[in-house]
Amino acid sequence: MAGPLCRTVGGLSLLSRFLRAGGKLGPRPGVRRASEDVHVNSHYRQFVPPPQFSVIIGEAASSFMWFWILWRFWHDSDEVLGHFPYPDPSLWTDEELGIPPDDEY
Repeated sequence: MAGPLCRTVGGLSLLSRFLRAGGKLGPRPGVRRASEDVHVNSHYRQFVPPPQFSVIIGEAASSFMWFWILWRFWHDSDEVLGHFPYPDPSLWTDEELGIPPDDEY
């Protein structure tokens, strides 16, 4: 008994919306459809692209950093490589290296 009554009331509300809209039957008022008029780029499993200003500042900072590192290495390479020549290990004796003498029998 409630079924036909609900269908009748539902039909009347549909008819009243149709008449109020001037013959157009659109979506119910207050219902938002996410597929309509949405202009958002989705970034599913992707990074959001950074602003151009941040990219330029990052490139400038990293360029200056590498310039500074390479400039200082060119002019003060002794700080990294040392001041003295590397010794030749083939000239060291066993005694200097702490190797005990071989006992031949």
